[in-house]
Amino acid sequence: MGATSYTHNATRPGAGRTSYGRTPRGRSSSPAAGYRGARYVPTSLAEQLAFDDEPSISVVPGAGRRARAQAEGISAAALSLAKVCAVVCIVIALIAMARVAITSAAASCALETRAIENNIEAARAQGNDLEVSQSVLANPSRIKAQATALGMAAPTSDMTDQIVLPPDIVATDGAGSLSLSESVARLASQ
Repeated sequence: MGATSYTHNATRPGAGRTSYGRTPRGRSSSPAAGYRGARYVPTSLAEQLAFDDEPSISVVPGAGRRARAQAEGISAAALSLAKVCAVVCIVIALIAMARVAITSAAASCALETRAIENNIEAARAQGNDLEVSQSVLANPSRIKAQATALGMAAPTSDMTDQIVLPPDIVATDGAGSLSLSESVARLASQ
């Protein structure tokens, strides 16, 4: 048996040429994309084949980072613009939320103030009513009429007695303190 070997298929058109970069249709290709495969060739036949053309390598100039950015689908400027727009949207949302919070707090304070004002007005009205009631109830003619309706009358001179109290025996000194000795002396003199 003879030895076998694998060789590059040079019989196909363009098989000896490897290109890197973009294909004629504009699609990017890897170095392996230009490889067409190998075929089984017996050793004896491989020695008989002559490879006159050597595989050619052609380099297609690319755009470097720009090509990668375009391949990713978004450029750095568009990305930074999107970030700026996102930050602006967030700031606007925060300002709007703060404004809504302040407005709701102001409305709540206004409602509480109105409720307190209503309570004050009700208390003043009740105070005025109580003053009127007190002045009506404290009127001497009304009190006399009520007393008469209950069977009460003003005292007459024949119904009064006078009580005469003896002089006080408790004595004080010049400083306003109680003096026991003077009190005892007053008691003894009576």
